Amino acid sequence: MSEQMNRVAYALRREGVQIVASKDGRFPRMVILNPSHRLMQKSVRMTTYNNGVRTVRNMANEQGVTVYW
Repeated sequence: MSEQMNRVAYALRREGVQIVASKDGRFPRMVILNPSHRLMQKSVRMTTYNNGVRTVRNMANEQGVTVYW
């Protein structure tokens, strides 16, 4: 993981967030469990349709890393 991902992962763990998966690259992203109250306040609800199945995700941007749950 890059320095940016390590910084964000450490900060999220201090808030009690569990990181399920992470992917580094040009657009780094993390999938988490137990989002903190602060993350929930700054999140946006995103709805996607894939083969007629509706999927609702919450996402937030934390220091340049996209966080999903």
